[in-house]
Amino acid sequence: MAKNGVVDPRYAYGEADDTMVQIDDVKLSLEGINLMLNNGFKESQEIFEKFKKYSPLMSSGWSFVTFMNALMTYEDDKLDAARSAVKETEKLCLPKSGGFMKSLRTKMSNSGVWGKLSSEDRIQRRILIADCQLYMAMLIFSRQEMTGILRGGWLVRKGYKIYEKTYEEIGKIYAARGQQMLANPGMVDKNGAAPPTPPPGELGEEEVEIDLDDESEAGSDSPGDLSDLSDEALGRLRGGVSFGYGLLQLVISLMPPSVLKVVNLLGFCGDRQFGLACIKQASHSRDMKAPLAVLTLLWYHTVVRPFFGLQVRTKEDCVRQAMVILEENKPKYPSSALMSFFRGRVLKLEGKLDEALDRYSIALEECAQQREIQLICLYEIGWGNLMKMNWEESLLAFARLRDESKWSQSYYAFLTAMTQGALGQVETAQEIYHEVPKLSKKRNNQLEQYVTKKALRYKKKPPTQLESVLTAIEVLYLWKALPECSEDTLINMLKECEKAENDKSKKPLVTLLKGAIYKDLGNINVAKQYFEDVLKLQPSKPAKNQDQHAFPYACFELGTLMLEDEHTAAVGKRYILKAKEDYKDFDFEQRLHVRVHATLQQIKA
Repeated sequence: MAKNGVVDPRYAYGEADDTMVQIDDVKLSLEGINLMLNNGFKESQEIFEKFKKYSPLMSSGWSFVTFMNALMTYEDDKLDAARSAVKETEKLCLPKSGGFMKSLRTKMSNSGVWGKLSSEDRIQRRILIADCQLYMAMLIFSRQEMTGILRGGWLVRKGYKIYEKTYEEIGKIYAARGQQMLANPGMVDKNGAAPPTPPPGELGEEEVEIDLDDESEAGSDSPGDLSDLSDEALGRLRGGVSFGYGLLQLVISLMPPSVLKVVNLLGFCGDRQFGLACIKQASHSRDMKAPLAVLTLLWYHTVVRPFFGLQVRTKEDCVRQAMVILEENKPKYPSSALMSFFRGRVLKLEGKLDEALDRYSIALEECAQQREIQLICLYEIGWGNLMKMNWEESLLAFARLRDESKWSQSYYAFLTAMTQGALGQVETAQEIYHEVPKLSKKRNNQLEQYVTKKALRYKKKPPTQLESVLTAIEVLYLWKALPECSEDTLINMLKECEKAENDKSKKPLVTLLKGAIYKDLGNINVAKQYFEDVLKLQPSKPAKNQDQHAFPYACFELGTLMLEDEHTAAVGKRYILKAKEDYKDFDFEQRLHVRVHATLQQIKA
């Protein structure tokens, strides 16, 4: 029985004695994810929670819903809940004995062995185990702690090896049937040195280590073994492995240099184009992760590419790619809050901030029962108004986030204080700034370091209204939001910057901001001059309370502008390398290094 296209979970159990009967977990898992995208968050969770022990596939659906909620909020309790859910899924996927997975520190209680499973179930479990490694690694990375890089990198490698092996095996079956999959560029360096063993305790006491070297016990399948798989089942498995394998390829290709050092040490690299092609293929499959592949592509085109500046000289391609996906999926998700959210992102990229804000407000209403999506919509509403210099509307959104979100309360307190000061309510702003250092929990987190340092400047005296406005413009610049601001707003920002020109302590930052604004207004020659002026202001020794990040950022900006002219491209590359190599210990150093890395990759391409 079905309601609104979803199998009614009551009919999977006998209503009188609660005896389990067989359900189609492939169909139910996909419908559960689709229900979540169509604002049926509560119903989706109920389905997956009820059947999370029915099969590895349903358990995977449950762990993913929990994982997604955690990544939308970054709240510690939700991150811990997601970690527990992923571990439970991994355990359910493991047979009681067999060599494909060997428990190092915990006993597994799963029934059955790999040899007794059907080909479809065996491959399905293998993909889900790899998914668990990916989800766990992302949860570790999300804490933004340097100590987790090696541990997360090791989990990524384990998942990678499973995806690669499974992708190759499914490819052989397609070849035997006269069809071809996307060519695998090869992730793991099979000819390189063996990767290092993680230090004792790096994997965690309750985690297991994967041993893929013993293929005789791995339950691997030859093309002949898989001949019993139907084309439909094989296509679904292809979609499942393509999503995970492609997502890892994409994520690895975007990693900052410090993390890439660990990744390269572990013996693999990423291919962005292959990753995107895999995710696109997965988005058209019948696998449970097909809707997730759609969301991943929208996230890439509306968030990642604009932020990192990947192949974006103009925004038209980002907008075009995202709109194709949105229109293609409109019949499936006609009133989806998540789809409304991404439509808002597209409108924002187009510079249609009023329409974007309307779309975010619609999404906010559509997700009334899903707090996690409400928070990300509120965030965009706050930022959209910040980009219009609508301080009062920004304040309302950020103040609500400060009260309702558990993630980085110091950051939301900082944004609240900043917009309060921009309204001229400087005494209240100072009081809120006093809260910021107390709310900072992660001392190694560059975001919290930045907001704490800014807040401490107003420990003894309140900020002026002009200082608060300049801070808002600086934040918009650092988050790469200036390009989406209207021409009138950019001109108003220039006027605010000019009011602070006589303050020597703020001269480098103000000059950097003016250069960035002129660049976005299209006056490239003036922008270059301002960036050069910033570098001329650099003292031989760092000055106290001076914004040291102005100098490496100006160096990078000047280099990227010079790349546009073939006559100055070589000099531009030197400036970009200088921004990375000659400056240390400044605000958002890692963020700039990511952009440097992305720019250098474009030059190579």
